[in-house]
Amino acid sequence: QTAGLTLVRKWPVHPLRTRTDFDAVQQVVLNLIDNACKYAASGGELEVAVRGGAGQGVELEVSDRGPGVAPASHQRIFEKFHREDDRLTAEQGGAGLGLGIARQLARGLGGDLICRSREGGGASFIIRLP
Repeated sequence: QTAGLTLVRKWPVHPLRTRTDFDAVQQVVLNLIDNACKYAASGGELEVAVRGGAGQGVELEVSDRGPGVAPASHQRIFEKFHREDDRLTAEQGGAGLGLGIARQLARGLGGDLICRSREGGGASFIIRLP
């Protein structure tokens, strides 16, 4: 437990393999975890899941139980310098570059980074790797 969050890990029973740049994936995951610690600590839970994706791919999902991201902003939050105009983001420092860079890294690996609302409340960020 850190930053008021309980970490829940969901790993597959059998190992998954993919060829990718470990450092780039690590940067994306660390950015998503850092965002959850900043914006969603009040939700009390951070879940990191790894599973087989479409075809032979792998998906990593970082989910929280914080205030979530409005569906209308699921694409805009990846734009450079975009910051949601609310009290929560106003209280946190940052230039609004992290998610844009994270998506660029994921796409550079031949994958993607998407956002969706988490069932039961919160946000989920899914890294899809080929």
